[in-house]
Amino acid sequence: MRGTGSGPDGGAGPGGQGGGRAGGPWLIHGAMGALLVTALGLHLRLDVALPAALLSGFLVFVLPFFSVAQLSAIDDGPMDRPGVYAGSAVVLVLLTMLALVVGAFGPGLGSMGLGTVDSITLGVATLRLGAATAGLLLVFHLVAKVARIPESDLLKQLRPRTGHERRLFAGLSCLAGFGEEVVFRGFLLAVLTPALGDPWTALLASSLAFGVLHVYQGSFGILRTAM
Repeated sequence: MRGTGSGPDGGAGPGGQGGGRAGGPWLIHGAMGALLVTALGLHLRLDVALPAALLSGFLVFVLPFFSVAQLSAIDDGPMDRPGVYAGSAVVLVLLTMLALVVGAFGPGLGSMGLGTVDSITLGVATLRLGAATAGLLLVFHLVAKVARIPESDLLKQLRPRTGHERRLFAGLSCLAGFGEEVVFRGFLLAVLTPALGDPWTALLASSLAFGVLHVYQGSFGILRTAM
């Protein structure tokens, strides 16, 4: 059976298929230890609300760890892509809801960029972000083509192949576009920026964590999604 981890759209998604251990006990203990140290440090030293501190530690250390560790548990059997897409969607919804609920009590939805804004400002910002994203994707596509950087085998397996799979994948991509921004660009940045004292350091930390979630895309995929 297949679990959940980082997904085909770049969010929380496919786990390993089949057996195998997803990493040694010492790695698990290390990830949990980093979570506790980070959470306690944010809570006790920087007065971050405990739920927000715990969720931040989970996003920075535990979730990326399991995304990497699950690769060793993937076997070569046939992939249930609809099941992977469904599992990814469930994880994304849960993380987004958790970030919204925890973020509402601290650091606050306004700090997460979810405050009210007039439609013109929102439209202009959306167009700018869309154009920047499209341009960045084009640059990475050209670099990969010129440098002949191949896609990872797992990413090829995850691509939809039937009409039903394409519809599911399209829905998952839309969900990821909103959910991942709320979780990593909204909640996590709002917590890390005052904690680290510098928005660029916070952006680097959140981008690294987000990029590692896409380890199934290979090193180039990690860099592309982190950007």
